[in-house]
Amino acid sequence: MKYLCFLLLFALQAQASLQEVFQYPEDRTYTSADRGMMPYRALSLYKSNTFVLTFDDGPHPTRTKQILDVLNKYQVKATFFVLTSKLNNETFPLIKRMLDEGHIVASHGPTHDRSADLKKEEWKKQTKQSFVDLAKWYKLAGHEFTKFYYRFPYGDYGTRSDYHHINALKEVSQELMGENCIHMAFWDVDTSDWVPGMTGQEVAQNIIAHNEGGTYIDFKRVNGVYVKNPVQLKNPPAGGVILQHDVQEPSINGLELFIQYAQARNINLPRIDEVEEFRITKNCKL
Repeated sequence: MKYLCFLLLFALQAQASLQEVFQYPEDRTYTSADRGMMPYRALSLYKSNTFVLTFDDGPHPTRTKQILDVLNKYQVKATFFVLTSKLNNETFPLIKRMLDEGHIVASHGPTHDRSADLKKEEWKKQTKQSFVDLAKWYKLAGHEFTKFYYRFPYGDYGTRSDYHHINALKEVSQELMGENCIHMAFWDVDTSDWVPGMTGQEVAQNIIAHNEGGTYIDFKRVNGVYVKNPVQLKNPPAGGVILQHDVQEPSINGLELFIQYAQARNINLPRIDEVEEFRITKNCKL
């Protein structure tokens, strides 16, 4: 059902101005009606033969290196939404390597706390600190921090009654870099790489199914445990932002299998800032 809704959204919004779906906060006040990821799908990627690689929850001391090795082998760029509490002298070489090799390092917050569990001031404090910390590591790595992306943990935002997370994100941007400088970045393709029992082949197949249709390994909760739930995709989007996790072992082999598949079929794998909804339109700096 969620895939039917996903495709219906594309049909309804196909003529919408891309300016209206840029994934940074617009110059308006967000209300409780603004929630859920559907309004922030990357419409320009629909049926585009283009996928964007993104990774969450790192850096991992060994698996992130393996992910970087695969990306370097095939000369593909990605965006890493890191948990900034993991950034330290031990993980710094990974951050420097990401930047040196042309990847983007972005904020996933300091921890993986649900936004809905945090009061406004605490959420702002944590989010602001994540960008301040990133700026420090960018500088130490010899790179300017001028492209600001943020991914809500769990894609969870806008569910509190006392404040709206996007309004708070706008405030963080204004206080640190300037007005509306932070792009929100959601995803179109969930690889389910974190689901128990997933294999690298299944991770790759989950992306391939979003390109050509076929079996997709979704997930469901049974007796409090997440399990694999195969479904059929009959009208795939054939493009989108891919969600993987560089802390999950299946994503290492899955990434290589998908890149091999993509390059054999001339599928485009651009960096996120090359996509219409995520392109940088402001002169922002921290």
